[in-house]
Amino acid sequence: MWKTLLRPAMIFIPLGLGLFFPGAGEWKFLIRYLLMTMLFMVFLKLSLKELRVRNSHWVLLAVNLAIGVSAYMLTRWISGNETLAQAAFFTGITPTATAASVVMGFLRGNVGYVITAFIITNAGMTLFMPFLLSWVCGNSSWAFMLHVAESLFFLLVIPALVAFTLRKLYPAAREWPKKLATATFGLWSVCLFIIAASAAEFFRNNPGVSPWIIAETAFIALIICIASFGIGGLLERKRLRREASQSLGQKNTTLTIYLALVYGGPLAAMGVISYVLWHNSYNAIQLFLVDRRKRIKENKR
Repeated sequence: MWKTLLRPAMIFIPLGLGLFFPGAGEWKFLIRYLLMTMLFMVFLKLSLKELRVRNSHWVLLAVNLAIGVSAYMLTRWISGNETLAQAAFFTGITPTATAASVVMGFLRGNVGYVITAFIITNAGMTLFMPFLLSWVCGNSSWAFMLHVAESLFFLLVIPALVAFTLRKLYPAAREWPKKLATATFGLWSVCLFIIAASAAEFFRNNPGVSPWIIAETAFIALIICIASFGIGGLLERKRLRREASQSLGQKNTTLTIYLALVYGGPLAAMGVISYVLWHNSYNAIQLFLVDRRKRIKENKR
């Protein structure tokens, strides 16, 4: 029982603590390096043999980008609030999470499909994000776009190159992610603590901003979560419908939380943080139903 509660606790407790220590918001510079370390571990265990590109993977990328853009435009049109619109954009544009393949393994699905989706959507987002962010942030200068491209290069490309090189030189390194899984998740908890502290610091320095905006970003994230899992399930045939749904719905939130903090601010990041709670809640329900069906079958034997 305690093991099942450990990971949720490592999400909720750091978020709660961060709200009581707004001074820790000054540690925002650490998030970049923590994220690079986590992504390094992801690439270290990535199995390229399982990659098989299908047409639906390109459709997934296009829909992923479309959700981010349409979420931004609709939220801006309905609310007239630029911060809420940016929160919607960063939430919707987030690509497939590496953990989606892990969940798909537990669900007894096609893991290779989800791994391929992770590669394509993350690479595609890296290519398009400099242009999209310049539009969302209202800064279309080449200097701004180059800065975004540089950030993405350091966040994604460098950890990948280092990981693949180390795998060639020292094959045993592929076992590190499995051995250090709890420690890696602990880095994610530290990120959440700093992000929550940054939000608390923002409210302390801007008393005129209503705290209700957090509830609004959480609601927007819930709508995007439902839409992502639902639309994803329509992009593939029945045999791979669950895999496509997971690929679009379970998102690489660590990446866009950092981008939201740097280019949008703490409140823009709150939408992606809310999404962490929503898609993990849905994953928990999925896993519970799979385990329940398994127990029912075993009892019938």
